[in-house]
Amino acid sequence: MFRYYYTNDLISELEKELLRDHSIVQLMIDEYDLFLVSKSLFEAIEEGISIEIVVISTSNKKSMKLVNLCKRLIDLNVQIYWRIDKNLFVKEDYFGIFDKEYLISKREQPNFDDAEGLIRFKNDFFNGLALDSRKLSMFDGDIQIQFESNRSIIYPKEEIELSWEVLNAHEVQIEPLDKKFESKGVQNILIDEDTKFTLTAKNKGNIQKKTVFVRVLKIKEIHFDIEVLDPVINEYITINSSSIEDERYAVYLGQKVKISWNIKMIGKLIESKLGNLPLSGFHEFEIFKDTEFNFIFKSLKSTQRKNISLHCFKDSSLFREIETEDIIKKTKKKSFTENFLYLVKDFFSRVFE
Repeated sequence: MFRYYYTNDLISELEKELLRDHSIVQLMIDEYDLFLVSKSLFEAIEEGISIEIVVISTSNKKSMKLVNLCKRLIDLNVQIYWRIDKNLFVKEDYFGIFDKEYLISKREQPNFDDAEGLIRFKNDFFNGLALDSRKLSMFDGDIQIQFESNRSIIYPKEEIELSWEVLNAHEVQIEPLDKKFESKGVQNILIDEDTKFTLTAKNKGNIQKKTVFVRVLKIKEIHFDIEVLDPVINEYITINSSSIEDERYAVYLGQKVKISWNIKMIGKLIESKLGNLPLSGFHEFEIFKDTEFNFIFKSLKSTQRKNISLHCFKDSSLFREIETEDIIKKTKKKSFTENFLYLVKDFFSRVFE
């Protein structure tokens, strides 16, 4: 989900990414880079992308060419902030964040081990710069909008707080809430998917918009692979559950079973009988009775449970002495598979009658 790309040619990469399907982009660049990327910005605006830009400079001086460019962008609802910071200007650590999940940076970021932590940091850094910078407004009497969310990256069903203050407008509406609001207010909302909130403010001669995008992280479901040892080929084979909704498996009495998992999330895995388990590993054993495993995975934001039921039935003919000749091996391998599938079908047809 979270991705990070470092490049010396930031402008070329931004131009390519702006032409792809995105909801929102946040750029921290200087005025020279703004000119270079302006053509792609106008093309992206035509496709409906929301754009916020923090321009890093060493002074408040602006050329007439820059003023005209900013005016055109602001008229198209681009949010532009002017930040005077000599250290950032010299450092040139410019970047773009697309949809709160893809970072393109002009400088390497060696202090971060994972893309998620880096993008969260850059997102907070950008938001802080925007709040502390002067928003450009080219004309007196323009509608002024302050619209933000207290959280921009959340998990499903978590609450966010939208707050806004609008000046010089007689109508304020927020989509997708589809209702009109007072010029200043707060709204708490539970969301379970990526959501783009757009505040539209109107007065007699003007319409202004500002967008807030909230990324909702998907909670990955934990998964376990169930394998049994085929006594004919002496290799483990994967078996599937006999039920779509439940983790129910059929195995032979005395057969070796292997349960394996690889959970690529931060948290703690526990099984009621096995205790604490590593996030990547397996449990191997011989089965002599119906057995159930109750796995619990706890992360900071959720708790997942997975119950695995193993049902035994006997077929001693499968465990007779294995011949060594190839023809006999092939015959037995076919017999094992056919017998196994038949017995599984017969067993569960009787269980769920």
